[in-house]
Amino acid sequence: MALKKEVESVLNKQLDKEFDASVVYRAMAIYFDQELLKGLAAWFLKQSAEERSHAEKIIGYMMDRGGSPVIPATKAPKMAFDSSLAALEAALAHERANTAGIYDCLETAQKVGDPATVEMLQWFIKEQVEEEQWAEEYTQMLERVQKSVGALYGFDHQVAKAAAGD
Repeated sequence: MALKKEVESVLNKQLDKEFDASVVYRAMAIYFDQELLKGLAAWFLKQSAEERSHAEKIIGYMMDRGGSPVIPATKAPKMAFDSSLAALEAALAHERANTAGIYDCLETAQKVGDPATVEMLQWFIKEQVEEEQWAEEYTQMLERVQKSVGALYGFDHQVAKAAAGD
């Protein structure tokens, strides 16, 4: 069954969100590196690659279904933040927007009777639970430790271990 135009359209909108998140997270990695928070820099570098892989997954699915993926123009991301906490709050907002986009895709696929797309999106729904969880937890932790340099660097060290998969 060919990909329906309504589904193709909403998946292309989600592609824009995934590529945008990749670019935004790459910029955040640069920001954290410049702030000497190497753990957060490594984490956001990893997240940038993960968001690109999400876009590739959508592209592959669309191609398999005879769709026409559209690679969006890259928007210049914000490169500086008022604080590390502001950067993490922006990441959390990005994850919430990605989740909303996935839900829009799911709603559209259900409305037009596209069970294959509904099934494919289940992976993204589970993934977004994890994505919002880390963003929320890291934001809350940074909020708690930001006034203590020692605690901040301890937190950053823990994030570095998470980025390395330890």
